[in-house]
Amino acid sequence: MGKVLTLLLMILLTIASTAGYFVLDKIISAGEIRIAAGQRQLEEGQPSMDEGKAALLAGKRNLSEGKEEYAEAEDNLFLKWADKLLNAGKGLKEGREQIAEGEKQVAEGEEKVDAGEERLHAGKLKLSHWRERLRLAKKVHVACAIGGGVFASLSIVFGLRWRRSLAKVITHSRT
Repeated sequence: MGKVLTLLLMILLTIASTAGYFVLDKIISAGEIRIAAGQRQLEEGQPSMDEGKAALLAGKRNLSEGKEEYAEAEDNLFLKWADKLLNAGKGLKEGREQIAEGEKQVAEGEEKVDAGEERLHAGKLKLSHWRERLRLAKKVHVACAIGGGVFASLSIVFGLRWRRSLAKVITHSRT
């Protein structure tokens, strides 16, 4: 009876290993597709991030130039006097408002760039994590294939080796 149970156990392990192999095969295929999509998104995000950094740098440069021009205008008594006389002081006031708006836009741009860098970094970490899991799944996939082959071979060898005693056990249990 022990031989029958051993043989039955080996057959069940063969079936389980083979089933695990096919299930992991589907999971690995789906995982490779998702990783490829994630890699594509990451590659698309990097140029956008570079464009955002370039735009921020240009905005900072423009703001700096605007502040310099405004400081020069503030220091020039003739421009101040002409602005007050001709525009009632609106020109310098508009300059201050534009500088304040520029500082606000630069601050918003810095926040967006920082958030984009964080998302890009998080995406890289997530992609790395899933690649590691895929690598582990591939190792288990190979182990299931080897296990299925080993258990199938053992089942065949022991089945042939024990066929006489198994036949006796089976015929004994019927009577």
